Amino acid sequence: MKLAVIGAGVAGLAAAHRLRQTEPSIETVVWEKSRGVGGRAATRRVNGAVFDHGAQYIKGATPAIERLLRDELAHDTLVDIARPVWTFNAANQIAPGDPNQNAEPKWTYSDGLTRLAKELAQGLDIRLQTRVHHLAYRGHAYHLLDEQGSTLATVDAVLLTPPAPQTQAIIAASELPPLAQTTLVHELAKAAYRPCLTLTLGYHQPLRDRPFYALVNTDKQHPVSWLAYEQLKPGRATNSQQVLIGQMAPDWSHDHFEDELPALTTHIAELVSTLLDEDLRAPAWSDRQKWRYALPDSGADFQVLNAAQPNLFFAGDYTAGRGRVHQAIEQGWRVAQVIAHHAR
Repeated sequence: MKLAVIGAGVAGLAAAHRLRQTEPSIETVVWEKSRGVGGRAATRRVNGAVFDHGAQYIKGATPAIERLLRDELAHDTLVDIARPVWTFNAANQIAPGDPNQNAEPKWTYSDGLTRLAKELAQGLDIRLQTRVHHLAYRGHAYHLLDEQGSTLATVDAVLLTPPAPQTQAIIAASELPPLAQTTLVHELAKAAYRPCLTLTLGYHQPLRDRPFYALVNTDKQHPVSWLAYEQLKPGRATNSQQVLIGQMAPDWSHDHFEDELPALTTHIAELVSTLLDEDLRAPAWSDRQKWRYALPDSGADFQVLNAAQPNLFFAGDYTAGRGRVHQAIEQGWRVAQVIAHHAR
């Protein structure tokens, strides 16, 4: 079987990695429209500082995830963020977080969370900066087509792993049996996403020491959803700078999605200053990331999607219904098992 995996995010890489281990006879190629792997498990470098501007860490939620991180991939930059996550509310009241949750490891990598994707990608055939615009199902084979209609590859099976709205656009533009196409478009439409603006603030001066690594808003009534101290990740290189990661609430992100960086910096630095009761209104630099499809609010049914059309498969955080790195891995494993069954 020749398999094309569309998307080199965590779910797609986890599926391809698992199939390489368990079904080496399947010829798998991963197609990715961007310049790198990992999707929202993303790391950036600005002014000598390394920071994660998407997912913040990985929960070792199951023994299988723990084995993957600690034994199978076993990279020497894997670290546990020791300090806890605390909470805050709309009134800027900060309180200790859940002790049980804080007792669980918060895994990341000292050189950035994108290390996870790079390790999963080891040994895989990945075609970067190549966008698959649509598919054409002809003669029991799938043709991968670019925006001009030129064929990129012809394969026996396809796994689609981009966020549901992007996957829906590919399916809607494809040549598929009408009933299957209608079923897939309808099911994918059930997965709704919330946007997220991530703003990174860099400071040359020391910041006040805190007993927590990060703060999470629990009443969903604050413009800031998440605030983290990047330099508190063990071994993280920030070039002697203090780096704050602010991830904004969905409604606030929606309303300010197209704001210019200077205006966003002023606004968010003021919000952060008020929350922390510390004057942080003048960062030395700032950086923005616009995540249009940050987290799924609702999901699509894994079984419906993967039974609609022969050898056409689907996986992602939207088939789990929540945007968590470990769940994207698990969905990749889940669909790999389905693909392996069909290949035998």
